[in-house]
Amino acid sequence: MSGAGPDFVAFDRVVETRLEGWTRELVEYLAIASEGGDPAGLRAAADWTADRLRRLGATVEILELPDAPPLVVGEVGDGPRTLNAVQHYDVQPAEPLELWTTPPYEPDIRDGRVWARGATDNKGELLPRVWAVEAWLEAHGPLPCRVRFLVEGQEETGSSALDALLDLRPSLREADAALIEGGGLDLSGRPTIVGGGKGIVVIELNLRTMTQDAHSSLSVVLPNAGHRLVQALATFWDAEGRPAVAGLDAGKRPPTPAQRETLARMDLRELDDIRAEWGVERFLGGLDGVAALEAATFETTLNVQGLWAGHTEATPKTVTPAEAHARLDIRIVPDQAPDEMIAAVRRHLDAHGYADVEIVAREGEPAWWTPPDHAVVTTAARVSEAVAGLEASIGISMPGTVPMHQVCARHRVPATSLGAGRADCRAHAPDENIRIEDLATATRITGRFLDAFARLPEVPRVP
Repeated sequence: MSGAGPDFVAFDRVVETRLEGWTRELVEYLAIASEGGDPAGLRAAADWTADRLRRLGATVEILELPDAPPLVVGEVGDGPRTLNAVQHYDVQPAEPLELWTTPPYEPDIRDGRVWARGATDNKGELLPRVWAVEAWLEAHGPLPCRVRFLVEGQEETGSSALDALLDLRPSLREADAALIEGGGLDLSGRPTIVGGGKGIVVIELNLRTMTQDAHSSLSVVLPNAGHRLVQALATFWDAEGRPAVAGLDAGKRPPTPAQRETLARMDLRELDDIRAEWGVERFLGGLDGVAALEAATFETTLNVQGLWAGHTEATPKTVTPAEAHARLDIRIVPDQAPDEMIAAVRRHLDAHGYADVEIVAREGEPAWWTPPDHAVVTTAARVSEAVAGLEASIGISMPGTVPMHQVCARHRVPATSLGAGRADCRAHAPDENIRIEDLATATRITGRFLDAFARLPEVPRVP
């Protein structure tokens, strides 16, 4: 496709006219409690998603496997290029409920935002892509490219069935580019663009020291599982809280000079946003500036998600626990294998005298990065700048994990972020929210990306 692009005046007018109704639509979607482990809620969200894509005019197929939420596939348009929009309808658990200002599945509109679980991650990021297609069709007619929505229900719990679901229709992986589930603006409104995400390994550590819990008066002579597991975990990090498990660097692809140069050009105000949003004065180890960006991008992480043992209810119960448990996640970078990370933890425990701690693998998926100078990434930056009116900050990878390896690796498909989530949207936390004006911004950015992507002279595969 060549020549001048369309005039987006008509497109933007559609967005302005439809935004109020679209926001009501988001409220309806957010009222579905589609948490992982809730088959009824996940099914309701899958059905809602499929119905919405049908109303868009998409050809919809629901792919299913036993014991897995369905993958909703919707295709619209017949342009010469195909863009996979990788999304999900499942959400993080809403607990602790008492920390929400309003109930998480009773969406509330206040202060120019929509507040509910999933408002940003990912229902409030999915729908602007649907709306962008809808606005294009209304303002300009046929799409300039084919848009394929791949909307899964297991992203928040590891996307463990996604490979198998995609294998039911291998052609679904054949695309010219892919959109990561969301994108970002910093707190000043500056777009942030990345070409991928880290991989992840989730494990549980389980320990039993006795046949059953004991009266706490016997704690002076009986082994407390909580004590022992805490002692084991204390060996995992150094005094500054940085990972101390040998082998977590196994297979890591070293940063290239171009990647380091990209980070050196990034706006360091993003670090101020992080400190402000989470109320911390300093990062671990005193990291700051480019060194902090490099750590967040290139380092393998080691994090405790949860730790539990014995009696944790409000009313005291004087027991010495026989069992203790911890759940950890490890974020990995390209070329690292989940199995190697688990093996490193096993060796560490054994070497420190904790062979009795059992490891259970829960999730594992590799990383997928697209070079920051790839045409798909720079195009996302360019159209984001056109809408936001501020120069985009291009990074290497988001710190979190998205299932782009499953979707993109087989055919070396380039991927980019694209959207308008912000650091203060509280994704995964109580009072998750999204600005209504940012819903419109994300829609306008997406519409312009569809046009610019279709007009690229070429779209190279990822090396």
